[in-house]
Amino acid sequence: MEMTLGYSVVRNARKYPHKTAIICGEERRTYRELNERANRLARSLASLGLRKGDRIATLSFNSLELMEAYIAHLKMGAITVPLNAWGTDKEIQHQADFTGCKMLIFHRDFLERVERIRSFLPQVEEWIFIGTGLPSFARSYDKLIDQNSSTDYPSEVQEEDEAFILFTGGTTGVPKGAVLTHKSLLWNIINVTTEIQSPTFADVIYFPMPLFHTAALSRFLAYMYAGGTFIVSREFDSRKCLEIIQRERVTAMTGNPTIWGELLKEMDRGEYDTRSMRMYLSSQGILHEDMQQAIQTRLFPNAKTYVSYALTEASPGVTVLKPGDRPKEPGSVGKPYMSTEVRIVDENDQDLPTGEVGEIIVKGPTVMKEYFRNPEETAQTTRGGWLHTGDLGKYDVDGFLYFVDRKKDMIKSGGLNIYSKEVEEVLSRHPKIAEAVVIGVPDKKWGETVKAVVVVKEGNTLSEGEVIDFCKQHLSSYKKPTSVAFMDSLPKSKFGSKVLKRELRERFLN
Repeated sequence: MEMTLGYSVVRNARKYPHKTAIICGEERRTYRELNERANRLARSLASLGLRKGDRIATLSFNSLELMEAYIAHLKMGAITVPLNAWGTDKEIQHQADFTGCKMLIFHRDFLERVERIRSFLPQVEEWIFIGTGLPSFARSYDKLIDQNSSTDYPSEVQEEDEAFILFTGGTTGVPKGAVLTHKSLLWNIINVTTEIQSPTFADVIYFPMPLFHTAALSRFLAYMYAGGTFIVSREFDSRKCLEIIQRERVTAMTGNPTIWGELLKEMDRGEYDTRSMRMYLSSQGILHEDMQQAIQTRLFPNAKTYVSYALTEASPGVTVLKPGDRPKEPGSVGKPYMSTEVRIVDENDQDLPTGEVGEIIVKGPTVMKEYFRNPEETAQTTRGGWLHTGDLGKYDVDGFLYFVDRKKDMIKSGGLNIYSKEVEEVLSRHPKIAEAVVIGVPDKKWGETVKAVVVVKEGNTLSEGEVIDFCKQHLSSYKKPTSVAFMDSLPKSKFGSKVLKRELRERFLN
């Protein structure tokens, strides 16, 4: 039998029929309920003309229905295109149109938006509506589930079949659709389950990020494969998160430094029992030693720490730093997962010596199939059989990888490379700075120089000269900022996972 993602729920419905599979808010489904509802939906979508290989879009915040739909599509061999619920009308319309989606499942939260873009999506034959107040042009999601048999859907899906198209900025910043297969996502499950011993049948995870993002999606699929319990919420709230951890006896969590910071603040305001947490995985930013210490002492006293480097095109896990690892320098993202190879190369794709910074390239069964309908970008990104990440990194003598910077964020001043992460790490150590990033700005003499954008901690004052002088003490002279801008807050993506440097460049270059 082929290993496929949809069959994992069939298997677990037999093994653990009454075990809770998914939770969102006050609602939950057992494995039997999830499997049966996914079977009903798959049969209804098939009756409307959806076939294996067809693409179907989803537009929803986290919900039980969204997870059911993913499983139904996987059973059928349909390809899901999770639309960016935080995107603009233009972005959502482009994603659905470019991928030629035959159907679109959307939540009532997005009714007005769908009504605005519907006339620009003539290829969408069926609109499936989740919620109350059914619009005239759509079919009811609940009625589609009610009208069909719950017996297992006869699957013809194979490992090499496409499963999801996830839009990502990739190395150029222009959104591209990364095509992930059942095989690539299954190998990611094998990697993480083996290397970090999670998920297991006994694990309960709370995942604070949206299911249209590869991090949450891949973890959801891993839990459905292992038979664990997967908990999401419509949006992240630190108080509700800690209440869920306490009530559901959550054992695992994935987050980023912004989320950990919010949870630590909430722990100072109230009392929560988080002793059930046995592990947490941190990604999308540097986990500084002081924050890790605070997490271990104040937030999750019984949990082990894992740090990862991941990207959508790799389904997404690339490396992991485990609790027992002891790299010589701080900031390591660990070593490659067991089925993954990682090299550091120069501009000619030649391997660089230990300690030298170059582009991170990745090879293995988790790497995407292609960028959808973009053969030129696919060929460039996967040249030589290696995924070129657009990220810069280095190895140490013990084989630990360090993420240094994104190629597009590197600053060239007077012919010398300045890695923004290095300067930002120094700025983060200033006692009066809450947050800081650096960007390159034009300079007549040097080509580019460093500009720091700083958020000062509440109740403090700081001058441009103080910031520059502090950097002088810890950096080579050419790396220090030559100018400083102060802001009340930095522009960020949702959940604070990424500072939007593009917006800062547009603001300070014009």
